[in-house]
Amino acid sequence: MTAPSGAVRADASHAPAASPLETALVAVELAVATLGQTLAGRDIAAVEAASTALHDAMRAAMAPFAQAARRGKLPVELRERFARANGQVAAQREALIRASTRVDQNLEILLPRQPAQASVYSASGVGQRGPGRMLAAS
Repeated sequence: MTAPSGAVRADASHAPAASPLETALVAVELAVATLGQTLAGRDIAAVEAASTALHDAMRAAMAPFAQAARRGKLPVELRERFARANGQVAAQREALIRASTRVDQNLEILLPRQPAQASVYSASGVGQRGPGRMLAAS
């Protein structure tokens, strides 16, 4: 039986050894995917663990990628994959910021903050400010 085109071979004995760049990139891609899954699951402890694993994988990948870039031997395919993984992290970060903002807005509606008693910039703080002073331009 032949494998379909584009399928990954399961027989590791005939597969070429992965380069340090490929190994590091696969770890980053796996960590990005794991973080995406944990964000969807909304398990805070799992998200924290996955984000730490992603941070560690990115840090580990930076050294071999930087060395390869300095030598001018960074394959275009790996550079594009690393850029894609970085874009996925940015998209996840943006989604997390949006979700956090929605939570903050909902909390503000449910639990409005009490106005500050002596805020200088509130309507009641006008007496504390005193008159403004104009400075002449030199």
